[in-house]
Amino acid sequence: MRARLSWRLLVVPRLMLALGVIVWAVIMVLLTRRRRPVQPERLPLASADPVAEVLADARPVSRFAGEQLDVNDLRWMVSVEELELTDEGGCNTVVGLDDTVSSYAEVYDDGFADALSDQPGIEAVDHADREVVLVRSLLSLPDVQAAAIRALLAINADPQVPRERPMPAAAMNDLADSVAGIMAGHGFVGRLRMSPEHDQSYFDAHDRHGPSFYRLCAQDRLVQIIGLRSGIGYHNSDGTIVNVRVRFTIEVVEVAAIGAAGSSEPDGCQVVAGERILSAAYDPVPAKVESIEHMLVRKALPLCDSTTSRAAIVDRWVTGLPWHVPDMLSWQAADIAARWGFRKHARDLLKHTPGRHKQAAEVAARHHL
Repeated sequence: MRARLSWRLLVVPRLMLALGVIVWAVIMVLLTRRRRPVQPERLPLASADPVAEVLADARPVSRFAGEQLDVNDLRWMVSVEELELTDEGGCNTVVGLDDTVSSYAEVYDDGFADALSDQPGIEAVDHADREVVLVRSLLSLPDVQAAAIRALLAINADPQVPRERPMPAAAMNDLADSVAGIMAGHGFVGRLRMSPEHDQSYFDAHDRHGPSFYRLCAQDRLVQIIGLRSGIGYHNSDGTIVNVRVRFTIEVVEVAAIGAAGSSEPDGCQVVAGERILSAAYDPVPAKVESIEHMLVRKALPLCDSTTSRAAIVDRWVTGLPWHVPDMLSWQAADIAARWGFRKHARDLLKHTPGRHKQAAEVAARHHL
């Protein structure tokens, strides 16, 4: 009897304690659970068929010679859907643009987002992708669709330069001047731009030639480049530019000789030609010295400091195995690793190439792996 009583005295309090901890944890989860924003209630329809009213007065002109436009097609070319409300921007509507709207306008270049922002009842517009526009509005979905079609017809008749558009080259250079001292303090002492032949995967020639800073890793003939790219700002009619953002990019390029990084061109910029070994890009930041310095210290420098040699770069690739190889496809990384003499690393990278691609077999044969 005493043994049984002793056992209960030991176990029961512990069970109660454990139960109390579980109850406390559940309560804390319920109290701290993030409440989802309440979806706003939309206004009633402005008319029986708002889209029909817009199409009745439409007189579009095709951008392509000989093409006949049927405005009724705009009903499916421009679609709208409810968007679950999030904390970012408060957008509650998705406007979808079929690729065929190019018969009416180039939605990016002709200012579709601005034209839609000007429509009554449209509170905010985020042109997230060429064919996806996020909207904040209390209008009914058919009224939002009608507004989007009116905006498209407006730029069809009168294309506009987008108010949110790339920064002039002079402004980007001024920004680079303002952070040059910070860059130099971390070893990025020179200005640089890539040669046009450097990487054909870039689509925007102006973006490729944006202001950059470089530092040399002479032992392995590597050049590290930190670039300020894709400068975008809201251009007011009075010439002022606000809400400017820039994207940070990092590239490590292997050059044939370190002297190649010092060649100059008539415009005074230096140019480097070589093989891009790795690259990274980060989300846009405000074009302010403090924001750029924060991104530099928090993300760019740690990556650059960990890729100052061939050995460090190859180790970076292999560390991601078996699930992921940073910066490039595993067979491409294996090709570079083998060329540098890291044969074991190259084999490991080829071993984890998904599906054993034809390129992987060619790399193995080329380097006798």
